[in-house]
Amino acid sequence: MSSPWFHASQLPSAGMILALDRDEAKHAVGVRRLSAGDPVTIFDGMGGIAHAVLTGDRNSDGGVLVRVDQVERVSRTGTDLLVGVAPPKGDRFSTMLDMLGQLGVTGIVPLDTDHGVIDASAINRTRADRILLEACKQSRGAWLPSIAPAMTVANFVRLASASGRTVLIADQGGVSTATCTAERVAIAIGPEGGFSAAELEAACTAGAVRVDLGPAILRVEAAAVSMAAAFRARPAG
Repeated sequence: MSSPWFHASQLPSAGMILALDRDEAKHAVGVRRLSAGDPVTIFDGMGGIAHAVLTGDRNSDGGVLVRVDQVERVSRTGTDLLVGVAPPKGDRFSTMLDMLGQLGVTGIVPLDTDHGVIDASAINRTRADRILLEACKQSRGAWLPSIAPAMTVANFVRLASASGRTVLIADQGGVSTATCTAERVAIAIGPEGGFSAAELEAACTAGAVRVDLGPAILRVEAAAVSMAAAFRARPAG
């Protein structure tokens, strides 16, 4: 069984001591009941992984001290995927973030849409960051997905296209997702009422390609996760 994962914003060199913050320390000692000599893995969310061992000591702030034995860098694998999505209500948004985090998407962009049910700019970003962090620990992912500021779908398409991504927008009657073989992709998922005609026109004018997710009418989180899973499961290169 692999060692439990914890997060630190920066990783020291091998042989040095690192202090886990209070939240991570509480989880390590109080929840996981780890003690001196137990191995742990620390990740920084930017591809850095440290293999370490608990020392049994704490610093003055209550942080658990670990000795770093080895540090490595892990490259991103699979499709580099940016997900633009109109946030669904309540726990459904949390569930979606958790699943997208486990899938290892590069980033998530809340979309303000004409038919959206909540204000994408008003999401609880602290909670969202925490959910994504826990998803990374669960999936043993070295890269922590980012959450960008909310934006319209047209701006999302323009910015993603300008960064060299192939942009796909979910809409019945479009082409199959299998036609996209790009390694850097952005997908746009609308609210349950779908994107408005004006939004679709603006997105396509900005460079998006319409893709069909099949005959079923999916909830927002199901559409986002199923589309992300299809791209993340593709063989590399």
